[in-house]
Amino acid sequence: MNEERNLAEQYGYESPVWDSIQETHQCYNDCLEHVIRNLQPKSLLFVASHNAGSIELAKKLILEHGFNDYRVRFGQLKAFSDQITGKLAQEDFKVYKYLPYGPTEQVMPYLIRRG
Repeated sequence: MNEERNLAEQYGYESPVWDSIQETHQCYNDCLEHVIRNLQPKSLLFVASHNAGSIELAKKLILEHGFNDYRVRFGQLKAFSDQITGKLAQEDFKVYKYLPYGPTEQVMPYLIRRG
């Protein structure tokens, strides 16, 4: 995050990183709500989040709009938020776990950001 902020300052553009985790979650939830409310009949959505609040919001909106579960899928990183994944599966939502792979020097920074 600091690197992104420094680059933005150095090159004179607005930082792409929110100042707080609350702002980050609010932005994600606002975008999630916008997309779900405007989902077209043939559109599909993959909700990729480890945030329980965002998952609950997505579930609420899906049920409000009467979407069949095939229209919206959920996904989390393997070994992250397994309790959320399990609950979604028990509630008959389609859930995927993904596993990043590659050279350690490329994968570890990604995993550290997710943690």
